[in-house]
Amino acid sequence: MKTLIAITALMLLLPFANPAAASQPIQPGDEISIILPGEDSLNQPFMVDREGNILLPEIGEYPVQGLSLFELRRNLRNSLGEIFHDLKMLRIYISKRQLLVTVSGYVEKPGEVVLPANATVQMAIHAAGGLRAGAQLDRIQLRSGGETTVFDYKRYLDNGDAGLLPEMRSLDTLFVPASPMIGNVQVDFDPKNIADAGDAADDDKAVKIFGEVNSPGSFSYKESLNLIDMLMRAGGVTRYAGVEKIRVISSGEPVLFNMKRYLDSGADELLPEVKPGSTIFVPLQEEEIKSGDNMVYVMGEVFKPGAYESKAGASFLDILANAGGPTRFAESRQMRILKADGTVVGFDLTRFTEGSEPVELPVISGGDAIFVPEKQEANQNSWLKVPPKRAIRIIGEVEKPGRYEWSDEMSLIDLLAHAGGPTAVADTALAAGEQAVIVGMDGITLLVRPAHAATAADDLKRRED
Repeated sequence: MKTLIAITALMLLLPFANPAAASQPIQPGDEISIILPGEDSLNQPFMVDREGNILLPEIGEYPVQGLSLFELRRNLRNSLGEIFHDLKMLRIYISKRQLLVTVSGYVEKPGEVVLPANATVQMAIHAAGGLRAGAQLDRIQLRSGGETTVFDYKRYLDNGDAGLLPEMRSLDTLFVPASPMIGNVQVDFDPKNIADAGDAADDDKAVKIFGEVNSPGSFSYKESLNLIDMLMRAGGVTRYAGVEKIRVISSGEPVLFNMKRYLDSGADELLPEVKPGSTIFVPLQEEEIKSGDNMVYVMGEVFKPGAYESKAGASFLDILANAGGPTRFAESRQMRILKADGTVVGFDLTRFTEGSEPVELPVISGGDAIFVPEKQEANQNSWLKVPPKRAIRIIGEVEKPGRYEWSDEMSLIDLLAHAGGPTAVADTALAAGEQAVIVGMDGITLLVRPAHAATAADDLKRRED
């Protein structure tokens, strides 16, 4: 009994807790509570619908919009008095002040939402499930009483100034438009694709960038940005871009831009001017002959022959290693450096690696070419493989007379061993100087003489053997 009395006393105090709130007219969305002991059908909150009515048992739709709390109590007491005889314990009060707002447009759950009386636009958007990706934040509309207010919701999100948001009333409609950049066909939307496609909203001044860039699209023009800045906004060039032939069209005049030359020199005067409405095209790199003051060419028996751009301080071994090094078919003793001035310098890589005597590496400059010849196989009979200046002819009394390749570090014994050694009738008693050595314009000939004591029979027997 004491508990019931306490609850009844609290109910009596609630209507008078806030006199200012009691004087406010009732609007759609508000909740009205009716307490009549013994009548469970009335002891519940009733929300005011869009038409300003509440649905009461035994009565039906009852208009309450625009009434003050005093007027509501008077009218309801009179109406309920026709049905219920004892209304001494009847209590009527406004339990919740709420807003009934419709949120439509590009939100996750468009429809009617019920909000607290002090709710903001942000709370209304949150109640509708939040914004969809692609919503245009700077053109949101609030339609209230036949008037439409357009406001910049993005600006509010940037600085948090609540004064930028319009005040909402019950029965208002909040409309969120879609960005014009998403097109007119409904597809699964990926915001990254729109960011990659550019950020331009004004087609007349947008800068179009396409070709071999990571994020082609239309980008808003800014006077402070140069061509490199615009390319960076497009994600930079791809690995397949022909950066030496970038085309820029401004005011109908095409300009060819060599970005490689600009990066090598850093001269700002090489940058073409980017104007509103300019078009920038980065072509695909094509196979072309590489040339330049810093190019070094590696040819012959290396794993990756081609033209390489040399840097200051790059040595012969650096360039050779960059080309993959010599193959197993390379004649590393007879490498040649073809200088840009037309001279030819020989280099013995094998002698350098052996370290038996100091050998200086050749100096490589821009425009030089390194040629690594093919190794001559032992079973290859063609004498054209060895040029005359590196050949020696060994004839006479040797096992394998013929034309052989030689080097300055080879001795007479090396040459004789290469030819299979002297025959049985060779005069090995003669000193090297006493053998016939013929030096001509086309090379050197070594004649190994036969021994004078050899008989014709011995010679015949040798030949038969």
